[in-house]
Amino acid sequence: MSMKKSVLSLFVVVIIASMLVGFNSPANPVEQNYDDNAPITVWIDADRQPAFDAYVKAHPDKAKLLKAVTVDRETLPAKVLLFNNTNQGWPDVVFAEPRLVGRVADDAHHFPLDLKPWVPADVLNNFTGMDGCTFGDKVYCLRYDLAMFVYYYNKPLMDKFGYKVPTTWEEYQDLSDKVAKEHPGYYLGTWGDGWTFISYFDASGCPSHELVNDSELKIDMKDSRCTRAAKLVDHMLGNGTLFNTDYFSAEFAQVVSSNKLLGMPGPAWMFGVFGGNEASAWYKTSEKQLGVASPLKWKDDEKAMTPAMGGAAWTISNHTKNPKLAVDFIQWVTTSPDFWKGTTNFPAYKPIQNLFQEGMKSNALFANDPFPIYQEAATMITPLDKWPRFDLVAPFSEVVKTGLKDKKTV
Repeated sequence: MSMKKSVLSLFVVVIIASMLVGFNSPANPVEQNYDDNAPITVWIDADRQPAFDAYVKAHPDKAKLLKAVTVDRETLPAKVLLFNNTNQGWPDVVFAEPRLVGRVADDAHHFPLDLKPWVPADVLNNFTGMDGCTFGDKVYCLRYDLAMFVYYYNKPLMDKFGYKVPTTWEEYQDLSDKVAKEHPGYYLGTWGDGWTFISYFDASGCPSHELVNDSELKIDMKDSRCTRAAKLVDHMLGNGTLFNTDYFSAEFAQVVSSNKLLGMPGPAWMFGVFGGNEASAWYKTSEKQLGVASPLKWKDDEKAMTPAMGGAAWTISNHTKNPKLAVDFIQWVTTSPDFWKGTTNFPAYKPIQNLFQEGMKSNALFANDPFPIYQEAATMITPLDKWPRFDLVAPFSEVVKTGLKDKKTV
């Protein structure tokens, strides 16, 4: 996007600061005296309380050793620095996205435990999406669920208008021209913040934040993979088929709930936002109206590259006194078939991914079985999903919002 100098300056400052602070090599764990009877503290969000409770129920002999604390995981980097200064207070286990794990894996934070010596290789090798957890030859987290993008579409509306579901970004743009001409006021997505930026630019392979290795970041917005994404977004903003807010604004919810959204790229968990019930801000009913299709690819590319929006993981502190229990906990909550049965999250652990299909069979929202699509898309997650050790969404959001406000082209 054509950006104000102040926005570019902000982005450059963030990058430089991150290179100075965040790109140091992780320190080696300090040798400690471990105690299999030491208690552990597990940092979770409210949605992970059932996972914690399920582990305690399945392991009653360990119950007295486990304590759950609900926290805002975005505060993890700052709190780890505080704990380092006071030499106490570190949680033993943390539920967090790999992007946050990366931010506490440098010398200054020195937080994660290398899991390779603790988790069997055959278990590690069965996880999908582990690039974000891998730093050099070390593994600092186990993936919990995946949030790869797929293409969602309103099947009854597409059928009514006689449109085919696009398979390439070029077909997507062509469809936008038809919609603009034949059904103005209908949309094929939205453009309004950093996540929507990622949905188009990461899907194009644009090196806006490409990690060459753990200490080198490549940014080249003149790359053809960036310019083709920019031209696509400009074209669709120009013909009025892209809305202009983030996914979760009241205005965009009105677009979806009023049946004006024909389709759009979105993460795996977004079917839950579509809802299909009275409590949902999007679809109020479930009538097999939500179609799920493969991630779009660029015609000249060999295969699709799909971004991810979230998809979390579990990490362990190298300060823990009881790594045996901590590892058992995170391995169980990421791999246990008993726990994942009936799941509405797409598991990162391949041997239990079929349980997602079982959980979706009775969901009347879907027009087709989403499982094969999700399963395929999970193997297409772009390497750009491994973030540098700083927040990307805020600077990208500033760029997008500034461009929209100033009516600049992308």
